[in-house]
Amino acid sequence: MSTLDICVALLRGTHIGALLSLFGTLVFRLVIAPAAMAEATVAAERVRALLLRLTRICAACALITGLAWLITDSAVIAGASGTTMTLHAVPTVALHTQFGQWLLSRFALLLLLLPLLGTRRMALAAATALAGAALSLQPMLGHAGAIGGSLGMELIASEILHLLAAGAWLGGLLPLFITVGILPPQPAATACRNFTPIGLSAVLILGGTAVVQVGEFMGGLPGLLGTTYGHVALVKLGLFVVLLVLAALNRLLFTERLAGPSPVVAQRHIRVSIAIEAVLGTLVILTAGFLASQTPGTHEQPVWPFVWRPSLSALYDPDLRGEVVVALIIIAGAIVTGMIGLLWRRARYFVLAISLAIIVLESPHLTLLFVEAYPTSFYTSPTEFAATAIAHGARLFATHCAICHGTEGRGDGPSSRALALKPADLTADHLWGHSDGELYWYIAQGFEAPQGGIAMPGFAHTLSTEAIWDLIDYLHANNAGASMRRFGQWRHPIPLPQFDAECPDGSTVDLDDLRNRLLRIVFAPGDVQAAPAAPPGVDVTTILVTPDRPATPPPDGCIASEPEAWTALSVILGASPDGVELLADQNAWLRAAWRSGDGNARADVRTLEARIHDIAAHPLAVDAAGGHVHRH
Repeated sequence: MSTLDICVALLRGTHIGALLSLFGTLVFRLVIAPAAMAEATVAAERVRALLLRLTRICAACALITGLAWLITDSAVIAGASGTTMTLHAVPTVALHTQFGQWLLSRFALLLLLLPLLGTRRMALAAATALAGAALSLQPMLGHAGAIGGSLGMELIASEILHLLAAGAWLGGLLPLFITVGILPPQPAATACRNFTPIGLSAVLILGGTAVVQVGEFMGGLPGLLGTTYGHVALVKLGLFVVLLVLAALNRLLFTERLAGPSPVVAQRHIRVSIAIEAVLGTLVILTAGFLASQTPGTHEQPVWPFVWRPSLSALYDPDLRGEVVVALIIIAGAIVTGMIGLLWRRARYFVLAISLAIIVLESPHLTLLFVEAYPTSFYTSPTEFAATAIAHGARLFATHCAICHGTEGRGDGPSSRALALKPADLTADHLWGHSDGELYWYIAQGFEAPQGGIAMPGFAHTLSTEAIWDLIDYLHANNAGASMRRFGQWRHPIPLPQFDAECPDGSTVDLDDLRNRLLRIVFAPGDVQAAPAAPPGVDVTTILVTPDRPATPPPDGCIASEPEAWTALSVILGASPDGVELLADQNAWLRAAWRSGDGNARADVRTLEARIHDIAAHPLAVDAAGGHVHRH
């Protein structure tokens, strides 16, 4: 990150921190403080004055840091090299970008609440609502607001709840610190007890919304452990755990001691604990500011840091499933027995020892739930299974791989006889048992033979990253073609390759534009200008594919504008596609293939119509290929 980027992250974090503190202080004044103030007499007015001053300071800080954030972010957006360019960019960013418009809306809300910060309850409630609304605009200034659609709305709602919960808890720590330090022990204890329900509710909401954000922004466990975004999130999570421990100590230990024989000492301890909690809360907020400056983990290739990774493949193996399930049942029984043993005083330690011994003895069986991993194990192909990638991968395979693996990938190349370890048959089903990331590692790094020596050299210094991904796309397409030649069907789900097409209205579309549409792919020689008509009454989009792109698309459909579409689909079919028709479902999975006029019953119009209706009613799930989804 550049110095300017760091400044932006710090200002964003400071601005959000001021908003959280403003919202938390108002909630404290409205909900928590009144009962404690009623128990105090002399000190109550002093606390009210200090909390009012704190509220005004937080509002002013939110406005000032928000303006500074707008200015520095304008410099980043405009690439400004000086003050003059930055000042010229600010009005444009403020008025003509989503970021600027939402930030101006926040400024308006903050200005509206300034006159409402007094002690009247109705005015205080209105100010709290306005502060909550200003805080709730934050998702529109970040990643969630840029996503759109139902997923974007889900993330926006989740982040709003996350921020309001954080504001009510972390933002309330400073007013709690002030209140506990000034009020007598009994009213101070009342304030702490009243703060507990809000803190507990906030923790539950923070935990629930964090799960949603980990799944969508982080990319799950691989993104959490293997990306920069995830590493920053881990720091935030670590601080959050320490905060929870301190909060538990405050409520369960120090608060109760306020009613004990040494209330002054207990009051001093709880103030120190709250102060540490507030500092850690500030660090959490600043970390969140840096997190918002990072690319989400879902947009990075996660580098897996361990030599093993979790896998449920053993549960699908009949020879291993029983061993794993029995071990899980025994360990669960041991845990339950140990928990019951805690309540049995006379035999507590004996029962716990037996339970622990059982867990230790059965744990080795759970190693079946882990498989060997590589740094690239969770990489996913960025090519979208494009026709151009498959065509390029075919050329790469012929140049670099066919000498060992053979022209069809069966492991029977000219050099295979001289090798101690026979090359893998890349047309066999085992190919689909490896993730994209594992295939990437094998090609880039190679691997050693069990008895030593190089079984396959790595190509990391020979092929670019893009070339390796193209080669992987070809391997999947070629395996599908071999399956079609051998069995007359694709034994594993295979997506329709991504390519562009031109339509009669002159528009150019790709498969993303045709998502949720049933697709009929018709192959014909280059001199054919029209596709066979679809059955009447069938809602299907027809795309004509030719070896050489004709001058104009057919009047009743679109035509592939990339010649690589013919090449890629030839590989997937395992034969020349001339005269072939394909059907792809709404999620772009290939579902049927036949050769027109070959006398097969599937070519009958009524049979074709029935097949189209069946596929439309039963599309494959988007993740039908497990770890081998190529997203369009």
